Amino acid sequence: MKLFYSVTSPFVRKCLVTAHELGLRERLELVPAAAHPINRDRSVVARNPLGKIPTLVTQDGTVLYDSRVICEYLNTLGDGHLLPRQGPERWAALVDQALADGLMDAAVLTRYEDAVRPESLRWNDWSAGQLDKGDLRTGRNRTPQGCP
Repeated sequence: MKLFYSVTSPFVRKCLVTAHELGLRERLELVPAAAHPINRDRSVVARNPLGKIPTLVTQDGTVLYDSRVICEYLNTLGDGHLLPRQGPERWAALVDQALADGLMDAAVLTRYEDAVRPESLRWNDWSAGQLDKGDLRTGRNRTPQGCP
């Protein structure tokens, strides 16, 4: 399997940790990709219309993208213990995954705002709003209402 990746992507790291935990890491060939919101890597766009990483090409040539989909796929190849198949445990795991993905999205968007957007166009309130998600400035998560 080929995984288009960037060493700085938290979404790629999520997939790599999943593969490691399932004993599948050695089955992944890492293909470097230039992740950028404007100058999109054409080798990735050719397989994934969103042009985002991670993008996985399976053994049979199927292309999967979005870390959630890739992690689900890897879970099915492994012993399936990372993502419960049903019941309250599954929903709790999916909510945790959505929270983590939202925090990673906010971190990536804030990084793009600081590193890619011209300084004269940056909007501090927008960045502050991103960092407020899950209180990224302090590293503390907010627990969804009604959860322990």
